[in-house]
Amino acid sequence: MLVQNSLSEVLQAREELFSKTKWTDPTSQLQNRVKGEELSRYFLLTDSERIGIEETIRLLVSTTPYYLSLSDPSDPNCPIRRMIVPTADEAVFSLEESPDPLEEERLSPVRGLTHMYPNRVLLFSNHSCSVYCRHCMRGRKVSSSDERMEKSDLESAFDYIKNHPQIEDVVVSGGDPLNLADNRLEWILKELNEIPHVKICRLGTRNPVTLPFRITENICNIIEKYNDDNLSIFCNTQFNHPKECTKEAKEAILRLLKVGVSVGNQAVLLKGINDDEETMLTLHKKLLEMRVRAYYLYDPELIPGSRGFRTPLARGIEIVEYMRGKIGGMGIPHFVNDLPGGGGKITIGANWYLGYFPKTRQHAFRSAVTKKIHFSFEPIGSDKESYYPTISEEEWERMKQT
Repeated sequence: MLVQNSLSEVLQAREELFSKTKWTDPTSQLQNRVKGEELSRYFLLTDSERIGIEETIRLLVSTTPYYLSLSDPSDPNCPIRRMIVPTADEAVFSLEESPDPLEEERLSPVRGLTHMYPNRVLLFSNHSCSVYCRHCMRGRKVSSSDERMEKSDLESAFDYIKNHPQIEDVVVSGGDPLNLADNRLEWILKELNEIPHVKICRLGTRNPVTLPFRITENICNIIEKYNDDNLSIFCNTQFNHPKECTKEAKEAILRLLKVGVSVGNQAVLLKGINDDEETMLTLHKKLLEMRVRAYYLYDPELIPGSRGFRTPLARGIEIVEYMRGKIGGMGIPHFVNDLPGGGGKITIGANWYLGYFPKTRQHAFRSAVTKKIHFSFEPIGSDKESYYPTISEEEWERMKQT
């Protein structure tokens, strides 16, 4: 039974938590993580949140004191709070949902390795994260001790990669690989560095957002050691809201950049958190200030208990359309849907291209800046005219008048 404290008690509990945590020490942050049954000490919970905490069908609840400090204890609509605290929506398993909508397990030739694309694999290196985000698409595995990857499991994954020379790119994910001990992370990078046909390693980590102090000097030295002529190491993280773009987060990003690691952002479009144009534009402007390039904006996955986060597909298209012309191209993410059934990612763009009018050999485009229609010619002798969607006579005349 969750006992609700008063606002003054909540604020006092927060102050006590923050003061007993060695703030810049990642170990202390992890040791003082707040679990589900403790949330009533740090938030004025709604009835929906109480149900979510007690009846969630998703992963465990946990947050670092640092990430908790970014949240509002009294506002249930606080975007950070929404990513920390379950709601009643998490207690509902809808008919369209699946624990593994991308069929990663079907595409897993050995434990912890997903081979969906011919030349790329995803390595599930770790079941643990600093914060268990409520929208996590891998909630069937993350936070479960049954999914712990032993050294023997990782060795089997490396053997598979070694025996498949077409694999050039390994995404090291989880969980969060930067929650591994330093020596385990170094061993993984060393193994990948020594496989001749593996040229790219991408670290998928949310620690720059949820525990920036984990990006230590030693971690950076390890990454720099194996980021060489044999292996190019990249980092993809996940900032979802401008409130996450803190001074501490920027310092963590700069530490990675200084050892030659390019950092990209993979945001998730989340209902009530970032599903409006100005929030997403502000987020990506702040990310560019932090020297983080936009990479993906994900349409939410059909995972159990996720109905509270999912948005209409059109929302992502509208947001990316709105951003064009208001920020440099490197600040605009690709809106992607990771297709259910293991179909892989597809990009979904705004409809700037309107079609082709064969009589005049002209293409019609809608400008992101002026919103007017502009025209351009197809080369004489082109054999690609049948490739384009054709504009009718009536539609062509209408376009010419605008």
